[in-house]
Amino acid sequence: MREPSPTAAIRPAPPAWLDECRAGNAVAITAMFNASCGMVERTIYRLIGATPDLEDLVQNTFMEALRSLPRYRGEASFTTWLTSIAVHVAHHHLRSAKLRRHAPLESVPDHQLPTSTHDAERQLDERRLVGRLHGLLDRISPSQRVALLLFAVEGLAIDEVAALMGASPTTTRSRVFFGRRALRALIREDPSLRAIVADLLDHQPEDAP
Repeated sequence: MREPSPTAAIRPAPPAWLDECRAGNAVAITAMFNASCGMVERTIYRLIGATPDLEDLVQNTFMEALRSLPRYRGEASFTTWLTSIAVHVAHHHLRSAKLRRHAPLESVPDHQLPTSTHDAERQLDERRLVGRLHGLLDRISPSQRVALLLFAVEGLAIDEVAALMGASPTTTRSRVFFGRRALRALIREDPSLRAIVADLLDHQPEDAP
């Protein structure tokens, strides 16, 4: 009998509520949302930054996921599949040029908030720097921005970024390369950001153009 491939052996089992979600079961849909909301929120926040639109974008991701569930066949894990939808929603939002800044503090995901009074001031300064960084990233092509952040901040391999964005590895390498070059040019206008974007500027994909 043929041995199962290593990939098949380590592929995670689908969530228990998946079939019930396909059937429109409200309890299962709530379970899906509760299990995945934090991941979706973090993904979109890291790609876009603080924006009053964050909650709407999270909801749009789950709406698109529910519409697409009949086509999900488990070729990728459910988390990877849902992440690709979140990336698509964030990318589309950036391309639509409707991005709003000056988000209120309560719109920032919990993992970005101070954990104690002692470090509140430091984290506030960090959020201001991150806000300025996203201001620069707003001036970069959305495709280059998303590819660069997924590769250099999320630490994904080029092939993984390509799969999430529905692009070829060659196109993805090019997007990362030119996104980094554009950011390097912009950073000269705000050198105080150099330290927090070291990985973005220095972490090179293999076979860069």
